[in-house]
Amino acid sequence: MLVPNRDQYRPSEEEIEQMWQELQVVYTPLEDPSVNKLLQELRKILVNGGAEFARFKVSPHAVLNWFGSRDLLNEINFFEQFVTLPPVMDGLSALEIETPLTTDLDLTEDTSAFTLDGELAEALFLGGADEEFEGTAKQAKDIGIKFCEALFGSRYDEIQMYISQEPWTEWFAGVSWDVTWFGIDKRNYQIWVLCITDTD
Repeated sequence: MLVPNRDQYRPSEEEIEQMWQELQVVYTPLEDPSVNKLLQELRKILVNGGAEFARFKVSPHAVLNWFGSRDLLNEINFFEQFVTLPPVMDGLSALEIETPLTTDLDLTEDTSAFTLDGELAEALFLGGADEEFEGTAKQAKDIGIKFCEALFGSRYDEIQMYISQEPWTEWFAGVSWDVTWFGIDKRNYQIWVLCITDTD
């Protein structure tokens, strides 16, 4: 998904639909101390909600490549269908995802691999509804940096990010702490999801 094939025509609606019959998705857990540290610290402050993370491997596919290489996956409501695939629902079982979704993800590109560490640090440092982060701003930033390094190292230009602040399952509390980050590793055909929520 890294480089657009300029000789390939835009896939038709029929080809997009066919992709969903052919695309293979596998839940690939990431056991890394830096990922676990972020989740641990988020869960400490989001005591009335929580934090969930999962990573998935997707099979190469010409249709996926066309939209993914152009950062247009959101244009075909890719993620609304992706999150209702059985491997994704299993990997994010705590979210109790319903199919079909009853709420639109309303994804935007108001995030980036270049800024993600700071967004995570800010979420930590601002705290939850009832609990505050016990460390310093620098420690929060370090946790965010290490999380990003574990996921994609310094390959900022190979990661496409989307963000949602919609409570798209009943797991979310429906208030300002609802955030979902979607990351697409275009080199490795991986998609990961980080969700947080809290309420007072």
